[in-house]
Amino acid sequence: RQLGSELKLHTLTHLGQYLEEFEQNCQANGIQVHWAENSEQASEIIHSIIKRHDGKLAVKGKSMVSEEIELNHYLEARGIDCLESDMGEYIVQLAKETPSHIIMPAIHKSKEQIAHLFEDKIEGVDYTDNVDELIGTGRRILREKFFEADIGISGVNFAVAETGTLCLVENEGNGRMCTTAPAVHIAVTGIEKLVARLADIPPLLSLLTRSATGQH
Repeated sequence: RQLGSELKLHTLTHLGQYLEEFEQNCQANGIQVHWAENSEQASEIIHSIIKRHDGKLAVKGKSMVSEEIELNHYLEARGIDCLESDMGEYIVQLAKETPSHIIMPAIHKSKEQIAHLFEDKIEGVDYTDNVDELIGTGRRILREKFFEADIGISGVNFAVAETGTLCLVENEGNGRMCTTAPAVHIAVTGIEKLVARLADIPPLLSLLTRSATGQH
């Protein structure tokens, strides 16, 4: 924890320098970097990228920054479907609610509530409170959407200045699908996710997973 704190403090102390290095190395990797000063500007940039590619459907991995800027509402108001692909986020989106927990977005819902929600919102789905069947329903729908989508949107756990690398941690496979199946990938991050070197990542990853669900 002490090492993680020192790594983050070092980056924040030299943030301007590392942001410029990060942009330069991202561009060398073929990644286009956009800067936004506020929520509205960030949403505008994302919308303009989607429009440029004639996008109609975006699949989105779990991203707290996109929740903060209310990206889904912004895109929906402009005729673009933005489907959450994390199972908990998908449930919350179907219910037109916001996440109740940073790691487990739908922890406030019982399996019976989710069963009624699926029956009500998903065509052709009958009531069942069997958890495996509910997950299977969500998985089937999301798999179809991954291949239909023009745009994939994700968050970023760490952005590495030294190499222009975006690191994403996930445990459902949906992040991998969002970032590879659609033709266009948009990664949304705050500048606080920046780290200086690729070698800084392992100790921070160790802290991240233990601070989330306690996984090794």
